[in-house]
Amino acid sequence: MDDPVRRHPTRAEQLEILATLVADQAATGDRVLDLGCGTGFIAKMILDRRPDLAVTGVDRNATSLADAAENLAGHGAEWIEGDLEAIDGIAIPEGPYRFVVTALTFHDLPDEAKRGVIGFAARHLADGGYFLLYDRLRLTEAALFPLQQSIWDRIERIHGVAMRSAESFSAYAADIAPNNRPASLEDYFDWFAEVGLAASCLHLHGNVALIAGARRES
Repeated sequence: MDDPVRRHPTRAEQLEILATLVADQAATGDRVLDLGCGTGFIAKMILDRRPDLAVTGVDRNATSLADAAENLAGHGAEWIEGDLEAIDGIAIPEGPYRFVVTALTFHDLPDEAKRGVIGFAARHLADGGYFLLYDRLRLTEAALFPLQQSIWDRIERIHGVAMRSAESFSAYAADIAPNNRPASLEDYFDWFAEVGLAASCLHLHGNVALIAGARRES
């Protein structure tokens, strides 16, 4: 199964890390909820490593869900149509879930919807469960932007593909489309704390991060 998103030269490594974390930490029969599952690429990475897990995928695109069902036929995964901007209206199978994962979905959501999804994830996690969020971060410090440009340049030199580029911080900010709403790392830490999740950035390359939240055992 080919990666449906190929523009990020370091994406494969980061998704490999995400899938490995689930595979290494899961127990047989653990449930995984994939929010914004698309065609099932992340779910397949997880189930290829751990076919003993139970995966439920949610996406608002019925065509993508049909592709996911085809791509993962025989894995016994469940696919549910639902809009993350109205997440409380999505009827998912009863949890709790040991893992909730989402990949390159949050930048499409307004901030209030991001907070809603984080709260939803926290409510459906088992004690000791993990929320793994992979997405772009918004850059907020103009004084540090030259360092970010150097990182982007290095990624392009090494991988032969650019992650992103901008001549200045103001050009970067102006280039962010209205429907492209990455949040800052500080925002994510605040939102995770609001719902009682311990948070950490596990992996950062360029401005694309894998952030984890843990539900503390009661």
